[in-house]
Amino acid sequence: MKAELQEKEVLAMYDVRGIQGYIFKSNVAKEIIGASALVEKIVTGGLQKYIEGLDAEVQKNYMIDWENDDDQAFLKNQDVMMQVMFVGGGNAYVLFRKGSECQKVNQFLGKYILDATYSLNLSIAVIEKTDSYNADYNKINLELRKIKAYMSLTQPMGALPFMAADTITGYPITGKDSKKSEYLCTEAKLKRKAFPEQESEKVFDRMVSEKGDNSLLAVVHMDGNQMGIQIQEKMSRIGPYEDAIPAMRKISKEIAVTFRDTFDRMLAYMDELAPKVKKNVRNKLYREIVVAGDDITFVCNAKLAIPAVKFFLENIGADKNYSACGGIAFFNSHFPFSDAYQVAEACCDSAKKRAKQKSCRGKNNEVGNFLDFQMCTNIRAAHLDSYREKHYLTDGEYFIARPYFIPAKKDRGKVNAKNKKYSIERMEQWSEVFSHMPRSKAKQLRNIIPMGKNEIEKTLSFLASRGYKTLAESQEEYQVWYDALELMDLYIGGDENEIND
Repeated sequence: MKAELQEKEVLAMYDVRGIQGYIFKSNVAKEIIGASALVEKIVTGGLQKYIEGLDAEVQKNYMIDWENDDDQAFLKNQDVMMQVMFVGGGNAYVLFRKGSECQKVNQFLGKYILDATYSLNLSIAVIEKTDSYNADYNKINLELRKIKAYMSLTQPMGALPFMAADTITGYPITGKDSKKSEYLCTEAKLKRKAFPEQESEKVFDRMVSEKGDNSLLAVVHMDGNQMGIQIQEKMSRIGPYEDAIPAMRKISKEIAVTFRDTFDRMLAYMDELAPKVKKNVRNKLYREIVVAGDDITFVCNAKLAIPAVKFFLENIGADKNYSACGGIAFFNSHFPFSDAYQVAEACCDSAKKRAKQKSCRGKNNEVGNFLDFQMCTNIRAAHLDSYREKHYLTDGEYFIARPYFIPAKKDRGKVNAKNKKYSIERMEQWSEVFSHMPRSKAKQLRNIIPMGKNEIEKTLSFLASRGYKTLAESQEEYQVWYDALELMDLYIGGDENEIND
């Protein structure tokens, strides 16, 4: 820290980098769930540990309960040495009476996160506090972006040639799971230690509809749209800290509560659908991994993924002017979790790209809800654009229509023409049609579409001779057909009506 800040009041901003990648680095359910528990509130947890090491009489002057404490405490009481302003967007904003105390906390947090996680990195920006929160907020966010741009992601030393190494991380083996006779690196040991005792290690295995052919899972990543821009717009007219702290706390709480409440309602909806997905349901067919503000990741039975994300996106803007995008990666149990998550994240980014297109925005330039998905049959699918150029492009055109638009319930009937073109209802309508076709003919059409329009026309002529004239009359829909056909085994509602031959 700069010497001139040692005796001045400072604002610090903390960001733990690579949390999602850290969680999904492993393919072991116990380590994934343990990692998600490990990183939950990692910064505020570290601050609490620092406070516990102080003398009892001064601990009251260090405040981290930002959701309930006096939002004016730091400003009114000179004895308060540290106060968490708020936590939002995965970042923690903390006020310090002196830069020297901030430096001690930063050193402690760096070691704490290293000891707790082994490989996560902490980015810290510190600036001198002024009387203008708005100016300080913009300055510290710019400072953190600079730090992250030039900060190297340091990693623990890998295994030397004479050491046994973990096959996934490359870190040296440092211990053993005595119950399973497995050798583990330090990171894996920490993750397994954090695994909740009451939870089954076979939580993901119990989600699948059936072992073997029907053992698909889905990892879903959802992220709010333009949350930072919305916050800046709301805060742009607020200058002094006296007004800004309660306003920012209100916004952060509102975002967290809205996304959490919608997520919980989505889980209840998934419970309602569960009997249609799996007979004699005894376990939850989903498991949340991260629910932090507008950043959400969960794993579920593959058949639940599309209806669950649709439910979430339809309802996230029910009471507030929020929207989000979602990405789904469908994968089998043998596919690496880490790669599946990267595909889901790439699909979410793909959905956001379409959502931000000028022609897809609402009348007041709002960004809507979009969903993209991908079947994971190759680890290269994480590089989504190049993967799709190679596997989903024929005659210079994509034969898929995704990402899809999902209107909020309150906006039904107000959708612009461009977004109607991308509406998920089109795919759902064709999914219903294909669920009543003989499976062999549906598969035939799915396999023909990548071959180009000439082959599609031949197949449609054949299907028309068998009574499926609607397809020939709607040939321009072939991109939506492919999306629906790729998901036909996951369509809820098709099973009881499905014709095998």
